[in-house]
Amino acid sequence: MNPKYLKIVILSLLLICFTDVSGAKPSSGHSGNTGFPDYTEGAQYDTDFDASFMSEWWYQNGDMRLVGEDGDVKNLAFFTVLVHQESPTFFYDSKSDTQLSNMVTFYGLYPYGEEPSDNYTLVFVPRDEIETYIGFHKPYLDFTYPEGLRKFYGSAFKGYNLDYAYDNVQLDLFFKPLAEKTIDSATDPVNFTTYEYAYGKLHGSVMLDGKKYRVTQADGYFDHMTPYTRDQPVWEWELHGWSWSELTTDSYQTVFYGVRGSDGCDDYEYKHLTLIDKNKGKVIAEYSGDEVIISESDWTEAKVKEQTVERPASLQISAPDLNISINAESVIQLDRSSQEEPVGFVDFMSFQPDEATIEYRGDLEQGSAFYEYMVSDRVIFPPQ
Repeated sequence: MNPKYLKIVILSLLLICFTDVSGAKPSSGHSGNTGFPDYTEGAQYDTDFDASFMSEWWYQNGDMRLVGEDGDVKNLAFFTVLVHQESPTFFYDSKSDTQLSNMVTFYGLYPYGEEPSDNYTLVFVPRDEIETYIGFHKPYLDFTYPEGLRKFYGSAFKGYNLDYAYDNVQLDLFFKPLAEKTIDSATDPVNFTTYEYAYGKLHGSVMLDGKKYRVTQADGYFDHMTPYTRDQPVWEWELHGWSWSELTTDSYQTVFYGVRGSDGCDDYEYKHLTLIDKNKGKVIAEYSGDEVIISESDWTEAKVKEQTVERPASLQISAPDLNISINAESVIQLDRSSQEEPVGFVDFMSFQPDEATIEYRGDLEQGSAFYEYMVSDRVIFPPQ
């Protein structure tokens, strides 16, 4: 190989390997889905960020048309989350003198025309055994929940496999990203970086109540997020929560991240909106800060451990040349309210099957949307 081109290849590999490994920076950006090794795919430790508490999760959603072996047709939306958490303070077992790692999985199912369902499970494993289940500092994702029934593995270049079995649900899915990689990243009001492959296609099968369905049409979204804190409190106690949404129409897709800081639930210190040409897999525009105007309305009350929490049922976001509208029609409330102590957050994850809208430069399209509204537990249970 020509030495000039060999040097370029080596520099490109080094750049990919070390991008954002040292921590989040206030920025956003995107890159193509190349065949180069990408070390942002694998897991990371709290020591990579000098963090007192860090969370890390891989998220996959989908909006699917299913056909049963008997010809039965069913529409189903879903999301799954597989989580790895580390804290040298909070995850230390003094009785056994053992440092622990936390693993979590949860999901939500939205059958069209039916009530949604969800599940949340967690387990602690000794820190020196965590690499048995998760691949760290790898250019690919490799996550196996300890019971072996829930796995998420692969890479953006080759595609991701999701094997997820719990109760009456079994997902055997393959997701191939078809859009370039985008990034959300900030230091305030919370340190976090999210690597997104915001659009792609799902293939495979789904088992519901013992009946097998084949996936015939399905749009999907994937991201890998790491929030953390370097101070003593867990990161969820440092903010009033966040909003996230993903809206997909025939031509477009939008992804929004908004983080509420210490000044209240209607004050977004971080705002970033990405518009993607779904069919070309290219970013059309990105908006941030004061360019992004958020309007939340139709506030609805929810109960959390006999406390009242409010969430918006409608979301409108506007930016130059762009307006989107989402309604939280089918909502799952994740609060682990059976726990005796506050757990960091209460999360309202919703799905709208149709009539969510993207208007870009006068072109109006309708589609489906996932919309998350998370509220910090410190808003519900103020520190004493």
